[in-house]
Amino acid sequence: EDDEDDFAFDLEKLQLTLDLLAGISLVYCMWAVIGCVVALMYVEPLSNTDAIKFFVANPASIGTPALSIGFACLYTLVAAGMWVVGSSGVFNAAVYYTFLLVVLLVTIGEARDKAGFDPVAGNSSKSIEWQWVTSEYFATPEKWPWFAAGAKKDAKAQRIYRRMGMAIDHGVAAEEASGRVLPGAANATVGEIRASSKE
Repeated sequence: EDDEDDFAFDLEKLQLTLDLLAGISLVYCMWAVIGCVVALMYVEPLSNTDAIKFFVANPASIGTPALSIGFACLYTLVAAGMWVVGSSGVFNAAVYYTFLLVVLLVTIGEARDKAGFDPVAGNSSKSIEWQWVTSEYFATPEKWPWFAAGAKKDAKAQRIYRRMGMAIDHGVAAEEASGRVLPGAANATVGEIRASSKE
């Protein structure tokens, strides 16, 4: 009887912990939604230039909601793990948390890969990932990145990628001709930008 009472007490503590984690997750979700709505209310009527000014002045406007969603997901997943412990036992919970750890590591790797995107034309591995569809590289398949290997034997895929490359070529040429984007300007240092502004 004592063992049953101890088990009931432990199960009650698990349920209370689950409720707490679920409540914290809900608060984070609400915080993220409210933050996005408030930012949208101020940014939507602004011009593109003024919107950039807003994000420079409020750099957390994007990061805070995204971080809140991440914490909400984390607390929800931990709460689900607590439920698995109470309903299915420690072994199933261990399997669940192992799978959760694998997914978390893959997600972190995916985020780091996307964060390395380089929109400036050059010889870096991240810039080659999009430059291969442009006129400069498309005719040399040996320079294509590994994920484009399947397109080498697929004529339809090549036509689609080529149209995308032509759009990039046209967009870059138009921006450079209008003076909106100077070749290599994204790599300029603060000192170089100040020097050019004084000329």
